[in-house]
Amino acid sequence: MDFQEQAKNIIHNLDQKMSPSLYDAAWLLRFKTREGRPYKPDYLEWLLERQHADGSWGANIQYYHHDRIICTLIAAIAMTEQEPSPEVREAIKNAETYLWQHAHMLFRDPAFTELVGFELLFPTLMETARERGLTLPKHNFGMGDLQNEKLRLIPPEMLYSRNLTTVHSIEFLGPDVPAGELHNAVFENGSLGNSPSATAYYLMLCLNQNQTPEKSSLAYLDRVTKKYVTTNYLFPFRNFEKLWVVNNFAVTDGIFPIKEWLPDSFLDELQQRVEGSGVSLDDEFGIPDADCTSVAYYLLGLAGRFPDPAALAHFEVPGQQFFRTYFFERNLSVSTNIHALEALRLMPQYPEREAVMQKIKVMLLNSRRFKLFWTDKWHASPYYATAFALVALLDGNSESQTVCQDTIDWLTHAQRSDGSWGFFNSGTMEETAYALLALQRAYRYGLIEADVLRRGMDFLMVHLETIDPEADYEELWLGKCLYAPYDIIHSAVLAAILHHEALFGRLP
Repeated sequence: MDFQEQAKNIIHNLDQKMSPSLYDAAWLLRFKTREGRPYKPDYLEWLLERQHADGSWGANIQYYHHDRIICTLIAAIAMTEQEPSPEVREAIKNAETYLWQHAHMLFRDPAFTELVGFELLFPTLMETARERGLTLPKHNFGMGDLQNEKLRLIPPEMLYSRNLTTVHSIEFLGPDVPAGELHNAVFENGSLGNSPSATAYYLMLCLNQNQTPEKSSLAYLDRVTKKYVTTNYLFPFRNFEKLWVVNNFAVTDGIFPIKEWLPDSFLDELQQRVEGSGVSLDDEFGIPDADCTSVAYYLLGLAGRFPDPAALAHFEVPGQQFFRTYFFERNLSVSTNIHALEALRLMPQYPEREAVMQKIKVMLLNSRRFKLFWTDKWHASPYYATAFALVALLDGNSESQTVCQDTIDWLTHAQRSDGSWGFFNSGTMEETAYALLALQRAYRYGLIEADVLRRGMDFLMVHLETIDPEADYEELWLGKCLYAPYDIIHSAVLAAILHHEALFGRLP
């Protein structure tokens, strides 16, 4: 196979491929048109087919409880609003049993890996479920306190703003908020926060209160459901997809010829955005973030462009010199600060650059779990954050090697017998790719033996022959539910393969 050609093709033919979302499908099943007909009646059978044997709904990663619990909650709520067939009643009963047995396990998940908006959504959905007649615990397992903590961060006048990321999870407001309050929160594309579930909630709210919704909102749902087999979690997400795909190739120690593979038009557009207010996950989303903005600065720096740093400086936490992804967030993101560190290395004009970079390094080292690995708010697996942290921190000098050695040891000893890496049920292609990208950097500095890389590459090559890169990757990314951005994942796999080929001159 010509993996370089595959890499070029993936960059130039991105089409927002993403796994279907059980969470969003359940919301769309709840939505009925003004005529009282279900908007997507076929979603009932689709959801019933995907209930797990233990009564839950959610991704295949059994031990990530946030996802299973919130997907089970909303799916069970949706089931109570359907014709009570024996199959539906059985599904509800099994869901209740699962929630009684597993809701208390929320805090067993890795620290700082809550789903997006979970602390807002979970208490509201629990209350809705009880009102719908589901037999569930009467407490919210500490999430009510976290919901209040989050809401205290948000100025009340901004709660319904399209400029605040809570709009992406606006369904946390429940059924009693006046629908008219949300009209100003509707994006120009008709969505609320580029979220099918939040948009379905808004439409339900309007119809239940005899309010006229924005015409564009139903058109947005039509647009999403025509593109995907059911619905996905986030749409559109073009900037996020392209930036992360290109960044996966860019971390491979210079084997990615950025000026050759990326047209000037793309770099021009990127520079225009960072010279404005920054970059958002999609131009239709319109809320810039430090993560996308950092990756954009980094890629522009690799291309020899050095735009004004003001857009990134906007996200620096005053007095602390590290970066928040969005304003009013409850937890900082490790990966956002990793990306900012990489960008700052290529931004000589950034104010107090050396001091800020040192502050980020200290923050990263202090946030390492058990001095072994990192977790992050955007990905369920520690291998994602750990790989990019190691690449960012390991720069060849003896001090960086010393502080990174425990992490290198963890990666090498965590490799499974089949050559893979995986934090949950089993090894996965994606996690194996991240581990290899990190250890390839370590190998360049003579810190590991080649055998660990060869065994990992054997795993990738064998499974690459059988996997469908547009359907088979596990859902490991953290949205309101777990999801898989297929081309981003596949680009990480290709990047690890290309890097291995560059290191050894051949593949297994």
